[in-house]
Amino acid sequence: MLTQIQQKILDGRLRVGDRLPSERELGEALGVSRNSVREALRVLESMGILSAQVGSGRDAGSTVAGRSTAALSNLLRLHMALSQFSLEDLVDVRIELERLAVVRAAAGADVGDLERLRALTRAMAEPGMDYERFHELDSEFHIALTRASDNALATDLMQALRDAVKGEMIAAFRRVRDWEVMVSTLTEEHLAILRAVEAGDGKEAAELVTQHIKGFYAAVGDAPE
Repeated sequence: MLTQIQQKILDGRLRVGDRLPSERELGEALGVSRNSVREALRVLESMGILSAQVGSGRDAGSTVAGRSTAALSNLLRLHMALSQFSLEDLVDVRIELERLAVVRAAAGADVGDLERLRALTRAMAEPGMDYERFHELDSEFHIALTRASDNALATDLMQALRDAVKGEMIAAFRRVRDWEVMVSTLTEEHLAILRAVEAGDGKEAAELVTQHIKGFYAAVGDAPE
């Protein structure tokens, strides 16, 4: 059943917002028990493919959802665990994705995007920033940069990538020798990238984001365990 629903989505026969038949109807159509249907629906919901509403009213049942990021994050996390992707692979992908994002953002970010980025840099500069809070702001800054590029796929990929490495990023922050200096450095680098985007200088923004990413991984790679 999982394969059949996924194939219908791939074929375009099911789209976001479409409602699935009831569990009983699905079971009869596919020749499987309601328990099997229920379990398959639960898996698809956990993957972000379906959204379920309990009850018996008009809105009850399962509909095709557009929450692709959660599924992509989980898939990427599993691939990273099983395939042992190297740090170099991760850095290369981040650099290329973010270079594309800042070049496009510099060419057409709207006022709302820029204000969101400014607000994030102001929040990063607040005193007493702990590891998890800074990671949250740092992740949202990079995701917001990608969102400002007006490329939905790039935004989903960035969100998935950041979600997949969250634990490793926080662990890397904890290994930093001088946390306050690191926070200050990263915040200033974010500001420099933002200024280049605001100035419409995509080339400069791309160079700055490259230096920012390479510099961070070099710094945490040298930090003591």
